[in-house]
Amino acid sequence: MSNYRRQVLRRTALLGSGLFATASGTTAAAASDTDAGRLEGTVTHFGTPVTEATVAADDGTEAATDETGAYTLALAPGEYTLTVTAPGYAPVSTDIAVAGNERRTRDFDLEREWGPGTGELEVFATPVGGGSTIPCEIAVFGADRYDVTASRGSVPDGDRWGSGFDVSEGWWEILVTDAEGYSDGYQEVLVEDGETAFGWVQLEAGDDEISETGQIEGRVVDPNGTAITDATVRAGGARVSVDGEGEFDLELEHGRHRVVVDAAGYRRVVGDMQVKFGRMTELNVTLRTSASRGVPERE
Repeated sequence: MSNYRRQVLRRTALLGSGLFATASGTTAAAASDTDAGRLEGTVTHFGTPVTEATVAADDGTEAATDETGAYTLALAPGEYTLTVTAPGYAPVSTDIAVAGNERRTRDFDLEREWGPGTGELEVFATPVGGGSTIPCEIAVFGADRYDVTASRGSVPDGDRWGSGFDVSEGWWEILVTDAEGYSDGYQEVLVEDGETAFGWVQLEAGDDEISETGQIEGRVVDPNGTAITDATVRAGGARVSVDGEGEFDLELEHGRHRVVVDAAGYRRVVGDMQVKFGRMTELNVTLRTSASRGVPERE
């Protein structure tokens, strides 16, 4: 078997090009007016910074987010339509008015999308730093889920798997498990239309497992920050009541879940949350009795 197992060397520059892109820094076009307003904020995906997203105003001014998801725009006084785009994410637009010498903050939360194009995703599991691929189980998650037994530690492997995964363009998550002598591994990869992306999952020696479930923990309060002790939280087919401090926790399968929060005398709050393998996501919810709706605060 060792004659057929792939060797993955320290080709960080090559393999890294299919993984996390690194922003070169925030850029902002300067408005010609001396009384330009300043618009700044962050672009995230369920609390995780989105790097190299483009925040563009309809006058042609644009900025790219940095490694923290932050951006800054200098805009002349006026009304604008802002559009935020990033590879693998659905675009978001909003209208905003900017006054002279005004400093405003506008944050954006993007959702991932897949298609319409397709690409190929090749996956390799090796020890940290490279070496022979390790027999394992591979699961990839995105628009769909694919599970394979990689007896030679890679897809493709030159035998059973003649090519990589044929997937929709977008972000894909890779979970590697059951590699004898190694802990489970995880990676995210952006697959672009017509391109081949490489998912290089480097495994640490050990026996740590990554759970296929995650947790949502949080607190339900009123606008004054006082705990609402009779609230209920529903997600993924589960329903829990908050405790005497307004706190709750839910264990859910990896993926996106619709969260519904109710309490007698308060407006219902509905939102989507992303649950990650073996991780805890904090969700604090404010319920209001007025016509305005409370919105989940992601931290």
